[in-house]
Parts: sequence; C-alpha cells; structure tokens
Amino acid sequence: MKAIYLLLALCIYCNSSISFSQEYAFGLKGGLNTNSIGDINSRGGSIAAGKADELFSPKQDIGYLIGGYFMIEFKRFFIRPELNYVDLQNHYDFPRRKSKWTTSKFEIPLLVGYEIVKPVSVYAGPNFNFFDEIQLEGVQVTSYSDGGPDIDRNTVGLNIGVMVRYNRFNIDLRYEMGTKQTEEELLDINNGAFGVNLADLRAYTPSTLSLSLSIDIFRTDGKSISDLFKNDGNCGCPYK
Repeated sequence: MKAIYLLLALCIYCNSSISFSQEYAFGLKGGLNTNSIGDINSRGGSIAAGKADELFSPKQDIGYLIGGYFMIEFKRFFIRPELNYVDLQNHYDFPRRKSKWTTSKFEIPLLVGYEIVKPVSVYAGPNFNFFDEIQLEGVQVTSYSDGGPDIDRNTVGLNIGVMVRYNRFNIDLRYEMGTKQTEEELLDINNGAFGVNLADLRAYTPSTLSLSLSIDIFRTDGKSISDLFKNDGNCGCPYK
C-alpha cells in the first residue's frame, strides 16, 4: 500500500510541477499469458516398494487477462497504473492422466516507461498480486498433507516490458518475475486416478509472460484532463 500512495504522490507532483503539457488516457486491455511453476517429484516408494522417484515438469497452458489502465504522459515519459484480472493455467502429465493447475489473481501494476524511439517504449515497475486459491487436480487432504498447493495470497512481482503504440492502440509484451521463492511442499495425490501418490512440489520463483492489446477509450491529446468528460467536439474521446 505504501507504494500505491507513493505513486499517487508522484502523479500529483508531476501534474503540478512539470512545465510541459501532459496527456491523459483511460483504456481497456486484454491478452494471453503463460505461467511458470515448480517441478513435482513423485516419491516412488509411496506407490510400491523399491519404485524409483519420478520427476514431472509442468507444462505451460494459455491463460488470459482483462483489465483497464490510466496513463499520464510527459512527452517521452509515462506513468501507467493498471487493474487486471489474470487467469493462469498449467498441467502435469502424470502416468494415468493429466492434472490441471489453475489459479487466478487481481493485479495492480504500477509502471514507469520511456519512449526510446517512436513508436517503441520500454517500461518497468512493481506488480501487486492478490491471488485466489490454487487448484491442482487429484490433491487430497490426508494425514500426510493438508491439501494445497499453498501460495502467499498477497505478493509483489517485478514487471519489465516493451510496448509498441499506434494511434490509440498498444501492443504490449511483458515479463513478470516473482521476488520471493516458494517453499517446497508435500502433496498427497490420488494414486488410483493419476498414478502419483506422495509427491514433493519443488520450490520455485513464479514468473509470467504475457502479450496484450490495449486501446485508449478516452484521451486528452494535450488538453486538460477535464476534457475527457465533455460532450462537445473538444472531448477526449477517440470517436467524435
């Protein structure tokens, strides 16, 4: 929350103290993503005496994101807070059937960027994540495990990305890297259905790669921010 207050203070300072004109925009965005998680080590001895351990690496499935943003531009610099809903999906190819990993989150990226050459900009900034519960098919609550996988519900990541802008459209390629590694966790999986019993979810640092398309729904184009809401020909809407 301190970072959010800091960004708001920065926006107010920039708006009041920078002499050159600012441009403001509200927009919507949507896109696709892939998610990186940890390996699962199946304890072979929990299935049959003498059976060797087996390691399963996660497969990346396509998730999606939808959201909105507010953008303040100072010539080649910009500040862009966003609010997004993100769906994340993976799976493991266990011996008897595939086990899906799904979760979702609301995220608040706070981005600062610079246009290096028209129309290409680069940016970076923190990402505040608010996760829903993770679902991994086949995991059971037993005397060995309390279910799971478990994850910190509120985390902070780091975003870096590149954006290509054309008029009111933006194409955005972004990489989010977690700032904290998870802890290794014991899972008890339904052996009859999936062919894995006791298994260790290895520690990992989560990361997400996303590609999105956004459009400025309202834009001032150098006018006052109040012009976004006018009904006459001076409004900041793209479709006059």
